[in-house]
Amino acid sequence: MLEKSITKHDEIITVLKDLYTSFTKVQIKAYLPLEQTILKVIAKAENHDDAAAWSNKLVMYLQSQIVLKQIPITKEQDTLINSLSEQCKNTNLNYVYLSPVDDSLQFD
Repeated sequence: MLEKSITKHDEIITVLKDLYTSFTKVQIKAYLPLEQTILKVIAKAENHDDAAAWSNKLVMYLQSQIVLKQIPITKEQDTLINSLSEQCKNTNLNYVYLSPVDDSLQFD
């Protein structure tokens, strides 16, 4: 059971890093806050915080930012966000948001 948990954790970190790389490939000013937020989640996951829970929050944050600020994303980025969402879909979300879903301060 522990081995399966570690594998899922590592898979999530890999997708997070791929997602970060996909945003840094293109120099769009609107991507900067998204990149910084992804880095915060990667750091939390690498520090053995709950990678699935943080990634689930990240997916909601990214989706809200993309829609509200009309940020263009590539097909690759969309696929990675959906992949992350699928990997984290059964995460227990019994935590309270201390800030709105579209606020990057929730990841500090």
